[in-house]
Amino acid sequence: MAELVLGVAKSLVQGTLTMAQAAIEEELKLRQSTQRDLVFIASEFQMMQSFLSITTEEHVRNSVVSTWVMQVRDLAYDVEDCIEFIVHLDTKADWWRRLIQHCYCIAPALPLDKAVSDIEQLKARVHDVSQRNVRYNLIGNSGPKPVIEIKPPAAGTPSSRMLAETWDTAWTRQELKDMTKLITRNGNGLQVISVWETGDGRATTSIARKVFNEPEIWKNFTCRAWVKLMHPLNLQELIRSLLNQFYANSHKEQQDVIIGIDLLQEFMKQVNKQRYLVVLEDVSTMVEWDVIRKYLPDMSNGSRIIVSTQQFEIASFCTGLPYFQQFSADLSLCIFFKEDPQIDGGKNKATNGGIVTDHSPLIGRISEINELPKYPAMARVSALQVMSVWGIAGAGKSALVRNLYHKKVLQNNEFEKHGWVDISYPFNLREFCHSLLLQFHSHSLEANDAIYCGTTGIRDPVTECHNLLKSHRCLVVIDNLKSAEEWDLIQASVVSRPSKSIIIVVTNEASVALHCTDRKDLVFNVKGLEAGAAIDLFKKEVRKNAYFPVDDIDNDEELRQLISKCGGLPKLIVSVADSLAQVFNWTEKTRILNGQFISNLEMRQEFAYLQGLFGWIHSYFRACPDFLKPCIFYLSIFPKSQIIRRRRLVMRWVAEGYSKDKDNYPAEENGEELFTKITELSMIQPPEHTIITNMRMVWCQVSAFFHEYIISRPKEENVTFALEVFTLEGCCRQTTGRTGRHLVIEKSWERDRIVFESIDLSRLRSFTVFGKWESFFISPSMKVLRVLDLENASGVTDEDLKKMLNLLPRLKYLSLRGCSEICHLPSMLGDLRQLQILDIRDSSIVTLPASFTKLKKLQYIRGGTTAPSEPTSCHQQVAIELHASIDTLTALHTFGVVNVDIARGKTILVELKKLTQLRKLGVFGINKKNSNEFCSAISGHAHLESLSVWIKKNNQNCLDDISSNTPPPKNLHSLKLYGLVNKLPLWISMLDNIKKLVLEIIMETEADITVLGGLQKLCVLCLCVKPIQDGKLNFLVKTNEGVEVLSYDKVMVLEITCSSPLLVTFGSLAMRSLEQLTARCPSRLTLPLDKLMCLSKLREVVLIGSQDIVLKEQLKEQLKDHQNKPTLKFE
Repeated sequence: MAELVLGVAKSLVQGTLTMAQAAIEEELKLRQSTQRDLVFIASEFQMMQSFLSITTEEHVRNSVVSTWVMQVRDLAYDVEDCIEFIVHLDTKADWWRRLIQHCYCIAPALPLDKAVSDIEQLKARVHDVSQRNVRYNLIGNSGPKPVIEIKPPAAGTPSSRMLAETWDTAWTRQELKDMTKLITRNGNGLQVISVWETGDGRATTSIARKVFNEPEIWKNFTCRAWVKLMHPLNLQELIRSLLNQFYANSHKEQQDVIIGIDLLQEFMKQVNKQRYLVVLEDVSTMVEWDVIRKYLPDMSNGSRIIVSTQQFEIASFCTGLPYFQQFSADLSLCIFFKEDPQIDGGKNKATNGGIVTDHSPLIGRISEINELPKYPAMARVSALQVMSVWGIAGAGKSALVRNLYHKKVLQNNEFEKHGWVDISYPFNLREFCHSLLLQFHSHSLEANDAIYCGTTGIRDPVTECHNLLKSHRCLVVIDNLKSAEEWDLIQASVVSRPSKSIIIVVTNEASVALHCTDRKDLVFNVKGLEAGAAIDLFKKEVRKNAYFPVDDIDNDEELRQLISKCGGLPKLIVSVADSLAQVFNWTEKTRILNGQFISNLEMRQEFAYLQGLFGWIHSYFRACPDFLKPCIFYLSIFPKSQIIRRRRLVMRWVAEGYSKDKDNYPAEENGEELFTKITELSMIQPPEHTIITNMRMVWCQVSAFFHEYIISRPKEENVTFALEVFTLEGCCRQTTGRTGRHLVIEKSWERDRIVFESIDLSRLRSFTVFGKWESFFISPSMKVLRVLDLENASGVTDEDLKKMLNLLPRLKYLSLRGCSEICHLPSMLGDLRQLQILDIRDSSIVTLPASFTKLKKLQYIRGGTTAPSEPTSCHQQVAIELHASIDTLTALHTFGVVNVDIARGKTILVELKKLTQLRKLGVFGINKKNSNEFCSAISGHAHLESLSVWIKKNNQNCLDDISSNTPPPKNLHSLKLYGLVNKLPLWISMLDNIKKLVLEIIMETEADITVLGGLQKLCVLCLCVKPIQDGKLNFLVKTNEGVEVLSYDKVMVLEITCSSPLLVTFGSLAMRSLEQLTARCPSRLTLPLDKLMCLSKLREVVLIGSQDIVLKEQLKEQLKDHQNKPTLKFE
């Protein structure tokens, strides 16, 4: 029996051992199989990436190729999700569970088994997708097949004759009669009438020729001439042709003129004495017009010039501002003219050197007009001779530079020679120099004639330009430069250094602008207009329609929305205003334009002159780096005009994987760089009335124009990076068509559960809720959700949070900011092993669970609540408490606000010292007992850029231990200190890189803030002052001898908050860069501001809280005579 028992035992042990070994081997095989499959998938994706790198726009137009690219994209998403699932698995072996499965036949599959199954399916899909490329020969190294060019029918063919007849009837007989009346109407001033046609110019020529041959025209103009311009322009031959036609049409002898040597003198004699009509066909550049115009003077005798062109910019430029437009019946032709025959006023006579300018002030550009002239001066002082102006197409760059050009040349006579060249493409260096020479010699026909050498053609214009720029003081504007290569050609051949000349380059590209100057401080960026200025410009343009209710625009939501969609771009604003000014039923047209804004601008004939703007945008998106495109399209997640925190956007990019770690930059810093690039393109803008400093933008909003453009793009245009954003707003119907990877719920959506549950959420990667939260928003099908953004959503409860943490294990970004009803974080938070960003700021959470220390990938924790008791008081902070060790969270770069005024506060400070990657830190509860540990903790942080500190009450001077032995972080850019008493810490003077300073200080009478005046990089200063009695705050620094010195020299933004009466004064040499001054005080107190006249750059003064009528009147009186006319606001 014993032997039997022993035998059975041996057998059982042997069987168990065998099963255990089998389970271990099976576990190992599964893991090895998974690893082999992942290697295969990675190799296949490398090959697919190579195929995609040679995929062109022409390829994607093929629907089969487009389908294949979308399959590759979707497959990449699925593989990434599966890999993340594998990474999320516990690394501990599960062989013992597998053994139990074998013993008890437990059915549920283990996570590793599911991962293996998913990988095998994905491997099969990868193989199939790869084979499809070979099977259908979709993309190969041979490149796209050539596109067959369809040429227009040759002249003289039946189709061309029919087309000509169609053009001839485009302008009806009545309209011809109207144009004739326009030319012959009463008025002594010179009138310039432009005829613009969007086709090949034959219709324009036909119309102008018909008018030119009208008998009534013959009767009114004895001196008539029609010339077709040759390119390049030969001014000598142009004058000869005009004069010959004058004599031929007046039946005078012309032989002497043809062979005479005083050609110019004879021509000027005719145009000065006779009433003339000149038709200039095919004017193609503003340079040509500037050169010709100066020889056609206004003698107040009713002369007329007709300009025929295919370019809107030329037509509007030649006519001058303000102009009226009249379209043909089919909108294929447009006439530009001025209503008032005297409006030209003789401004464009020869004495102006051919410069045509609009003397009306540029709306909303006061600061730019004041700032831009400093750049040529800096370039000259630096002996670099080159500055650049850049901004997106339509931003108004050329208008600003032309304003400067006019002042430098006409008003100040600073230069001996001047020239403005619009680059034409394809670029030709000789033609560029030829155009420049014509402008240099525009004052003299003989000098222009000297450019030519008889019948041998033009002598070397490149050498001539080089010599002139070297030997003379010249001002040259190069407009529309597109590439660095073109500048390199110009610089190598034309630019001479050293010289007294100045070159201004105008371009759409920031990289080109920097390349031309090679110095950032010589690059001037032109951005769109702010909302108020945009409305003012719209009002100015729409006044052309006397019946348009201009005064109602401010209260018309539909119009304001339309103006907002223009994104502050003057070119768009003017075009939309001109369109509305020409119709009677402007309300209906406004509604139509708002409905399909981008489509209307791209497709409607009346906006044809915007094609250059859209052409630039299209080309930019085509050439945009692949790593930037997802970030741009991601902006469509946020509603129009939504104010967004910069960090919110950047950290979402990090969580989505759009911003990744690089060799020398972590993902967050790379995201900041991406944000900067998009900001430079004006796609992201600061909110209205924000003062631009050299600090990072805190709040931003997406340009309404670019928001419209992004959401209007069809998927076919960006098939590889289509983010599949879908939004629920207003009243939605149930449909199966809603699917995608990014879901946005807007405030306006009616929260229909049936609609929500009909959506396929299985592929959802981000979920953003604006407004009210509903419990049914979380679904078990959201298995791959990475980003859950509930910032400022209402109605989110603790039960909802438990459900989220239970069903969404792959979250990387969780924002509960502003969800005040949430009080508790469950311990299951520790199961979110992929979590990188946790934002619980302004919620009711005050404690983090101990399990959060399991989150090894956590980079960003923001908690605590800042709640002022009233708008004019200083902030009170509620911080979060930690009851577990944090020194293992080595990836943390943002942490705060943490409470160290607890039992383990010193331990927390010691642990903080070990987190060497911290860049932003907030600490609450510093006192005399823990101040040494705090000083030691922060002094060693080389990466720390932002520090916020709340000092416990009655612990003043506890930060004085920071000294040369334990210096403050050397790279600190932002410092906030709350709870100071009477004086500032001396070590503040050691903050050489500080840019933003926020200080809360209690003082008896007058606090000594002299140390702040010497901080060389300080640009934002916020002071919350609590005087015990009537106090003084004097922004003034003097030497020991009592001599005032420069102080606060870079401060651009100053905010002062006080709780008792406070007198604020400014020294005559203090805050010379200040642009925005904000003062907050309770309604029962006063805060007099003295010597505001010393603040020469002041743009805005805001007074919040005070109801003191005397103070308000004093401020009005001070600012009335201020040179900048700053705005004054009361809140």
